[in-house]
This record gives sequence, structure tokens and C-alpha cells, in this order.
Amino acid sequence: MSLLSAAKKPQNEPLIVTICGNPGSGKTSLAASFPRPFLIRTTGEAVPRDLADAPDSLDEVQKVADLWSQLMALLDDEHSYETLILDSVTGLEALFIADVLASDTKARGLNQALGGYGAGRAAVVAQHARVRKAAEALRKRRGMNVVFVAHADIVRVDPPDSDGFSLYSLRLDNKSMAPYVDSVDVVGFVKQHVVLMGEEGSKKAVTSGDRTLTCYMTPASVAKNRLGITEDIEFVQGENPLAPYLATPEMKPARKGRAKPEPEPIEEVNSEEKEA
Repeated sequence: MSLLSAAKKPQNEPLIVTICGNPGSGKTSLAASFPRPFLIRTTGEAVPRDLADAPDSLDEVQKVADLWSQLMALLDDEHSYETLILDSVTGLEALFIADVLASDTKARGLNQALGGYGAGRAAVVAQHARVRKAAEALRKRRGMNVVFVAHADIVRVDPPDSDGFSLYSLRLDNKSMAPYVDSVDVVGFVKQHVVLMGEEGSKKAVTSGDRTLTCYMTPASVAKNRLGITEDIEFVQGENPLAPYLATPEMKPARKGRAKPEPEPIEEVNSEEKEA
């Protein structure tokens, strides 16, 4: 029998999503609208107080060991969470850099760490790749969605075949971005509707507060999706703009924690031994 005879259509799986935006744009609120979320927070990231149902969370992650402990608990322990929110990958960058520098006290900066020649930066990138690998394990083994939250920066792009331009991107080193952009299902940029009001020379930017999620290729921001979305999606707090694309329970893989040892067999005692 040919190996190809076992080929089949891919199944819908939980989503791995990166949400990027400016401070206060609603990134964490959007992430919290995913089903039954658990939040891992890096230093300085607070849970929005205006959420009707804030996600469960432990203390802020201040050491790399704490991050891996929480990820492994989600992977191996019994729980009912359906989504991991990691807020933020921008904070992870600072955490990983601090960890590399702590391992090489003689280095004055990341460029000199671990012998130099890019070794320090490579170690940081490897940590980000490990986070992405853990996210895939949570999706495959536990049937969980994973939402990475990132702060935004405006960066300059100079293509070789056109004039340069600016766009919104993740506030990360270019080499650290790949795990959160290249192999995820959605990269969405949260933006507010802005209108310029007033006379020429004294115009003022105002907004109605309405927000949209851009998750298709555009020169204005880093964005993409594997769901066939080609237009901006309007959303309001408390509602998930990606809800139509979430895997239903019957589509999700069976939850698989770490295998537990079988209990020791209990020997039966016959009636004569009981009477004795």
C-alpha cells in the first residue's frame, strides 16, 4: 500500500495568534475574550481593571525559570483552561536578555555576552523559539489556543524594488520576531478609527473609540492570517472578533497531559483468609 493512501485533509485546530498594538488599544482585552483564558504576565504588564471577567493569573514572571514553570504546569497539570495569553512578548525580550547577561557577568552588553560574535543574541532568539515550541505543544496536546500580545513600534522599511516607507511592527529585535510572525495563524494589528478635524495647519486627530483588527497583508502594519480574512474586523470590548474561526470542541484534539503511572494492582483476599 502506498504511503500516500493515508493522506487526508488538515483538521481545524485551536489558534495561535499574535496581537500587536499601541498602549491602551485593547490588546489584552481582546486576548481575554478568548475562551477560558489563563494569563502569563511579564514585569510591568497589568490586567485591565475594566474587564468584566478578568483571566486567571499568577504573579508577574520576573525570572525565566518562573516562565517555564507556568508553561509546564499548563502542559502537564489537570486544568480546564482553553487559552493561554502571554502578555507580553515584548516583556519576554527584556527577560531573556537579562537572563543571558546574568549568565555572563563579565559582559557589558548583549553583543559581548557568551563570547560575542552574536552568541548572546542567538541565545535570546533560542528562548523565543522555545516559547513558540511550548505553544505548539499546548495546541497539540491540550487543545488550547495561544495568544501572544506585543507592543507596537513604527519601523522604517527600505525595499530593494521601491521607495522606503514606515509601518507598525512588533517591538522586538528583528531576529526575535520570527516565532511570533512566521509560523502563527494570525498576526493582528489593533487600531483606532482616527479622523483629522479642523482647518489646514491646525488639524487635530480625534477618534470615536471604535477599533478594528487588521490581520491581512498591508503596507501599514505587520499582519497576516491563514483563515482567509481579507478585510478589517470591527470589534468591541468583551466580544471576540475571531470567534467564527475558533475550533469547536469536536474539532479539538483530545486533551493529553503527561502520562501518569498505573496504580498498583490490589490483590484479592479469599474468604478463608478473611475468616482467619
